[in-house]
Amino acid sequence: MRRLLLASFLGIVLIALAASTLPFAIFIQGVERDRLLTGLERDAFVLAGRAEEALESLTPTDLSPVRDLAKAYREAGGARVVIVDRSGIAVVTNDPEENRVGISYANRPEFLEALSGSVATGERFSETLNLTLVYVAVPVFSGDEVLGAVRLTFDKAAIDKEVNRQLSGIGLVALTTLALGAILALILSRTLARGLKELDEAAAAISRGDLSARAREDVGPSDSRALARAFNAMADRVSVLVEEQKRFAFDASHQLRTPLTAIMLRIEGLRASLASTPKMDERFDAIEAEVARLNRLIDGLLALGRAGAGSEVIELVDASAVCAERIASWRNLAEEAGKQISATIEQGLEVWAAPTALEQIVDVFLDNAVAVEPAGGTVNVTLSRAGTTTTISVEDNGPGLSAEHEKRAFDRFWRGPNDYEGTGLGLAIAQQLAARSGATLSLTNRPAGGAIAQAVFRAADS
Repeated sequence: MRRLLLASFLGIVLIALAASTLPFAIFIQGVERDRLLTGLERDAFVLAGRAEEALESLTPTDLSPVRDLAKAYREAGGARVVIVDRSGIAVVTNDPEENRVGISYANRPEFLEALSGSVATGERFSETLNLTLVYVAVPVFSGDEVLGAVRLTFDKAAIDKEVNRQLSGIGLVALTTLALGAILALILSRTLARGLKELDEAAAAISRGDLSARAREDVGPSDSRALARAFNAMADRVSVLVEEQKRFAFDASHQLRTPLTAIMLRIEGLRASLASTPKMDERFDAIEAEVARLNRLIDGLLALGRAGAGSEVIELVDASAVCAERIASWRNLAEEAGKQISATIEQGLEVWAAPTALEQIVDVFLDNAVAVEPAGGTVNVTLSRAGTTTTISVEDNGPGLSAEHEKRAFDRFWRGPNDYEGTGLGLAIAQQLAARSGATLSLTNRPAGGAIAQAVFRAADS
């Protein structure tokens, strides 16, 4: 939750920075370029003013100071200077690499525009210098007469470098703002998420069955505290309702035992007082079977209530020893019914399980399997580990499962058409115990016939 809030806050900061910084950076970029070009234009007019008298006479004496000024301008880090007369012939240059005095620039667009009395600015690629130049060309006036033109050219990369230097300052400010925003977002996310985290942990605990869990009502902003109070009120009400339901189930189950016991005693007394006939014995057997089924149903309800009311504490259980012990107990019962139990148990396997959950699940699996196993058949039990899980499998050779039974096998009170005299609660109880243990159960058909029940537990060192 805190990470989500932090990401949200940082996203808002980034969007705000992008919305404000990018337009500002573009604006600054344009302003900085205009400033540099304006500086070049200003310098060009200054040189044009100094060159006016020299262009009127075109004498070496008058041109010499202009050449010195152009040279000093270049050495001071200024632009390349070319000054032409009214016919476009260069009379002054400050290029130290090549003396271009006397060369005609009359066909250059910028000079044509400047000699016509206008200011020309722009960019062009110089094949001679193999770089892109920014130029400014201005006319040299004497009254209304154009005596010549002055052109300044500057390396565009140098201008871009200066612009980027300005942008880097803006970028530094943006990064500083982002860092401060991240710190503020971290503080806010911790403040907001603390209450929500407490609420999430309490909700998770209640979903696992710990009805005593409550959210703290003294942390987080006011909205979170109000939500925590509402959640705790709901949890209190749910806890009361669940406890009342459990108490009713326990009380009802215990109260039913007494009249059922009395009914069984009266049936036995009535049976003993009447003459025994095959038809009479059949009816009494049917009545006693129904009463016995009611007793098993009550026992199942009590077991189901205990399974759902247990704590969430799990412990390490010696699965190998538990399975071996339960198989030994069931083997005698199976042999009395003319059936066998075969076991393949890996030794030394431990699993995480709720107290008594493993033995009860094994009992439910063996009870169902032995009941449906044909006479003379063998129930196969396997305990093995694969990776981080340990699996208990119980296979029988019975009639298998219908599609509906396979889907509803773990529903309470559900009994398929092939079931023995069960209550439909055994697998439901096993499912509750498995959920408390963090295990999973399955009951499916075997390809060779019959069914296979499996319980998958978390291994000890996983």
